[in-house]
Amino acid sequence: MKDTVGMPQTDSADTLAADALAGFQADQAAEATCVVCGSPSTTQPTDPRPSVSSDVDAAGLPATLPTLQLCDEHWSAYHTDWLLLGWCVDHYAEALRFCDVHQQNVPPL
Repeated sequence: MKDTVGMPQTDSADTLAADALAGFQADQAAEATCVVCGSPSTTQPTDPRPSVSSDVDAAGLPATLPTLQLCDEHWSAYHTDWLLLGWCVDHYAEALRFCDVHQQNVPPL
């Protein structure tokens, strides 16, 4: 901390690091796409994350699932139970469909 005319200033390295992190998070959010159709995601920070059962090890799920990225159409379908999501190795996908990346059916969450 430096003192200039009685007002403390933060170190410029701290400010640069905080700005870089904020920029990275904004870039990630801007590039996020819907896990079902690939359209731009409309996920908001207040949107719920899918919950997992207490038996995550047996199901092969991560302890904490990442933020779910969906477009408006698929959020609506998810909230009205017209869309069943699953977890395939390392990503969300529409459940009970075939994953071309991992060559397997996607089990529901």
